[in-house]
Amino acid sequence: MKHRKSIDLVRSDTGYTVSEGSARGGGSGETGYRIEIWSKAPEAGGELIETISRATDFAVSCAAHDAAIRVRPGKVLIHLNGRHRMSCERTPDPPLPLT
Repeated sequence: MKHRKSIDLVRSDTGYTVSEGSARGGGSGETGYRIEIWSKAPEAGGELIETISRATDFAVSCAAHDAAIRVRPGKVLIHLNGRHRMSCERTPDPPLPLT
């Protein structure tokens, strides 16, 4: 696939095109960043529970990531930029109540 300025949009190392990557992100290609909650890491056979944020702005996405760490304890949180994983971490369990 060629861009109108004759730039090749097919990545040879992955085999996907830029338009296919954009369509996976949200259909319109306008959402660059997203936060997903998984039961376990995808490599360990985890399942996607929910996508809690889609943003076009990096600062907004980082704020959503920080909030997700607090409100989804014990889950795997994946921060994506398009199809590229920026982070994949298990959120800490909630603290034990004081007695």
